[in-house]
Order: sequence, then structure tokens, then C-alpha cells
Amino acid sequence: MLRECCNAASFLELRLQRSKRLVANGGSDAVIAHSLEGAMSIILRNGDRSGGPSVFWLHSLYDPPISDLSQDQRHLLPSGSLLSSAVMMADIVVTSTGILKDAREFEWPEPLKELQQALTIASAEHRVLTVESTGCLPAGPEGLAAQNDSAFKPGESEKPALSLCSFPGRPTVDKGLGIFAAIAERLRAYNIACVAVQRPAQQAKPENPSRQTLLFTGCPGSLRMSCSSPCANAACTVLPSITEGFGLAAAESISQGVATLYQQVGGHHGLETFPNALPVPLTTNERAQLYGLWSELIESHDSWPIWNRYEISLRQLIDRWVEAIRSVVDRADAGMGAIEKADFSEWPVEEQWGSQLRRRIEVSERRAVATRSQRKLNG
Repeated sequence: MLRECCNAASFLELRLQRSKRLVANGGSDAVIAHSLEGAMSIILRNGDRSGGPSVFWLHSLYDPPISDLSQDQRHLLPSGSLLSSAVMMADIVVTSTGILKDAREFEWPEPLKELQQALTIASAEHRVLTVESTGCLPAGPEGLAAQNDSAFKPGESEKPALSLCSFPGRPTVDKGLGIFAAIAERLRAYNIACVAVQRPAQQAKPENPSRQTLLFTGCPGSLRMSCSSPCANAACTVLPSITEGFGLAAAESISQGVATLYQQVGGHHGLETFPNALPVPLTTNERAQLYGLWSELIESHDSWPIWNRYEISLRQLIDRWVEAIRSVVDRADAGMGAIEKADFSEWPVEEQWGSQLRRRIEVSERRAVATRSQRKLNG
């Protein structure tokens, strides 16, 4: 994602033009804008409720430097941050409980402070709707976990005769690939292979030659659609994310009954109630360090050197990851039985994010009508 959003100025100019057409056409019940891609749509409306309430879906904390924007674009922002501006101006902000938890519990680094403040203010004003990853999962086809392992092709070789753990997220440093590589390097001594479920972009490959032995399946897309087999064949999936908006990759893994180890950061906080979701605990200081790492990765393209600088201070966290994975693998190798599976088959419709948002929009509309009526009476 960091690479895709580098040309923020031209990208947002396109969004600005589309937003102007949307405002000109009018007639919508609500405008729902998604994270960075839709932030300018919210900002351009500037509180205009004639087309229904504005909803800002805060899916990621990627906040491009506004120096990338044109002068005309910068004049539209009420703050020095694109995301915080959208949060400030939206009628409803949709995010995860975990993001809000992190915003309340420790100080975010300087590039993210305005967003943190905007979120906490929006929450105090009752403008935030929190939705968890499990309420965002689409219905998946039956029987994916029972597929054969023909999709499992680490490199061009056969499946190795050793225990496996898989990394189902996008293999980039901002998604925790540096932590995963450090874990994999340690686990080789225990005959445990670590496999990433997509191939990384060239710039995301480890610089350290000892970490080039990571296996990659090359699967595109989400786990449910094409990559369930590598995860089903692994002892566990691991998600050492630096930050998470909703943690959809973890939720997909959990829904397939795979033992899923994750860091308690951002959207991952909401996974703790599921039996096959296994948290690797983070101290508050370590969570703050990961946010610091994330903010530096946003501003720099030298991802691996930045990670290398943080790795020493996060060594105890990596130790905990290694021990947690070994414990799960040892359990599987000893035939101690599968961890109880979370049942998603009967997930209540009312808990899905679309249902919650529809109810919230209806409430927002009723309040707006009541406010307009009161103004007429007073005027």
C-alpha cells in the first residue's frame, strides 16, 4: 500500500474531480467514503447534509504527507493531516474498536497525533461507529479448507517435510514482514518452515541474505478465494502486524478453523473472544514502538533499514513469537487435537457492518430532521 499511494497528489486530484460530480448530482441517501481513497469526498462536502450524511470508513492509518498535495488541495483541509481532516468533517466515522483503543491508551508518534486527536474527539461527540473484522467478512464458498494442497507451491519445489506456519497478509514490511523474517530465521533451528501466502514486491524482499530463504506461495487475493490450502496445511498462521485497521486476514484465517497467532494491535484487539485466535501479548510500550515504526515507514521508502533499526529493541517480542509458534507446532506434532474452531456459519446478520451502518445512518437522519425543525421553530 505504501508504494501504491506515493503519488498522492495526482490520485487525490482525480478523487476531487469525482467528488465534485457527486456533489453536483446530489440525491444520495448518504455518502460513504473509504479511507485515503475517499477522504477528499468528505472534505469537499464541508458539512453539506443536502445529499444525506457523510460516512468516513477509516480502514487504514496510512496518512500521506500533505506536502504531496497541491496548494488548492491543502486549502481544503481544516488540519495538517488528510485523514484527520476527513474524521473531523464526517457525520459518521466507521473504524474498529481496536483502533479507538490504541488512540486512547498511548501517545501516537508526531505524524499521527492529529489523527489520534480527531478520533478521540469524534468518539466523545458520538460520531464513531465501531465494527469488528468478523462483521466485515463476506460469505465464503464451502469446503475451502478441505481442498488438496496443489495450491501449495513454495518456490518451485515440493512441500517440505517439516512443520509449517504461514503468513497470510500482504508481504510488506508495514504488514510485519520484517518481524516474520526474524521469526523465520530463528525457527529454522527447530525445523519449522515459515511460508508467506503471496510473493512480495521486489522492494519488500529482505536485504539480509540469511532471510532470503523465506518461502512464498505466490497466491493472489484473499484466503477465502484462493489461498486457503496453504493455511489449512500449516500448523498455524501468524500475523505480526505493525498496525491493523480491522485485521481481515486474521479473521479469514480464524473463520477457517486455523490456529491464528496475532499481535494485539489495532483491529486485532477484537479477535480475543475466538478460541482459535491466539494472542502474542504486547506491552503498551511495544505497541507505541510499532506505531513509531509505522509512521517512519509511511515517510520513507527505505523500509528494511528502518525495520533493522527497530529490530533490536523488539527482540523480546520476537522471542515471545518464537515460543508461541513452537508451542502450537509441538501441540500439533504431539497429536494433542485441534484447537476449538470458531463458528462463523451462523454469524448474526445484525452484527454485520452494513446492518449496523444502516441503523446508524437512520438515527443520524432523524437527528438532522429534528435539528432542522427546531431551527425553524426558533427562527
